[in-house]
Amino acid sequence: MITNERQYKITKNEAERFKAALQGFKEIDLIKQGLDPVIVIAQRNSLEQQLKDLQAQVADYEKLRSGRVKRLFPTSIGEIGQTLIEARIARNLSQRELADRLGMKEQQIQRYEQDRYLTANLTRVAEVAEALQFDLVAFFESRTDTLLERIAPNLRDGFDISKLPVKEMKKRGWLSQMRLPEHLTGPLSDMDLAAAFVSQAVGSHALHRQHVRSGSKQDPYSLLAWRARLLQRAKSLETSNPIRSLETQSLVRSLIGLSTKKNGPAETVELLRQHGIILIIERHLPSTHLDGAAMMVNGDTPIIGLTLRHDRLDNFWFTLLHELGHVFLHRDQGLREGFFDEEGAPSVDKLEKEADSFAESAFITNEVWAKSFVRFTRDKNQVIEFAKNHGISSAVVAGRIRRERKDYTIFSELVGQGELRKMMSSAGYLENLDAEG
Repeated sequence: MITNERQYKITKNEAERFKAALQGFKEIDLIKQGLDPVIVIAQRNSLEQQLKDLQAQVADYEKLRSGRVKRLFPTSIGEIGQTLIEARIARNLSQRELADRLGMKEQQIQRYEQDRYLTANLTRVAEVAEALQFDLVAFFESRTDTLLERIAPNLRDGFDISKLPVKEMKKRGWLSQMRLPEHLTGPLSDMDLAAAFVSQAVGSHALHRQHVRSGSKQDPYSLLAWRARLLQRAKSLETSNPIRSLETQSLVRSLIGLSTKKNGPAETVELLRQHGIILIIERHLPSTHLDGAAMMVNGDTPIIGLTLRHDRLDNFWFTLLHELGHVFLHRDQGLREGFFDEEGAPSVDKLEKEADSFAESAFITNEVWAKSFVRFTRDKNQVIEFAKNHGISSAVVAGRIRRERKDYTIFSELVGQGELRKMMSSAGYLENLDAEG
């Protein structure tokens, strides 16, 4: 969502740039240059989907700013914060101007809006509405709110907080890294804190709407807690930098180069940030067999989460490229709800098959792979030579052979076993390495 004039100008300029890029996009020329058709299609889809998103954001902001909007209709308590942001824009007020009306610092308004006013008490919400000259009209039904409904208003409809992995969340320090709503005083139990953590992080995201690879066994509450942690960390990493184009071809080319570098996975984090994607390393929770995930934060920024459950370079590169496949191909087909993936689980779902195909062909085109006899070798030197000739990591080649043969005992010395977690921990991207079992 665009919340100020600076973001509006940036988004509008980006939309024009994407429109020009689409007009000059020549699929046939790229395929003739040797680019795999899967990557070419992904690049066009990415451009089209991002242009659509940017144009929708611009249209929504212009509609609010025009002054034509006189009434806003939140459908739940949890949506009031979003409505207050929309009301400020409709009044043509900046965050600073609203802060001046309320006698507070601009940074406080920024924090409120970042949290969609979930940490503001009812009195503050009413003051903001008054400053915006919008009347809050509410309809109440008789009901006794429980503590859960006060601290986590979006966790209703039979949500059982006792099923959250509370002990593990506390052990990892998640429960001490949150701001409680202003109206809550007194001590809260760990279970209540866990519920508040999930509620604040997930916000208006559909709680249990997510794409889990068929055949994968995941505990839904542990998965939700992990997802909440990912969203929480992603929100803290968001910046006001201009949106970067998700140019598939150039990004894949850069990743190929990084795959050959000793510290390549760590450098990938910053590379993706430069392309508008947040990469977060977060260990999986018990009762989940999770390798990676792709989703959106605040509706427009792609996030990729990796667990490093398998401490191997080949798993890192394949899982990363698989999640990038979801980002490029499925922005309008489930990325907002999120994709959650496990290595080795069957790819019976169409979207998962597409992401697998993207991941396999990104580093080595299917045409090149089909003609190569390295697929049948058991000689590690031939694998190394093939990788060197194509400018990619031998771990990537070895990993593809192992997956195709479904034999994870071969080429173990080439896949970088035991190197990844230490590298990411040293770079500051992996927390609580000592707690890894």
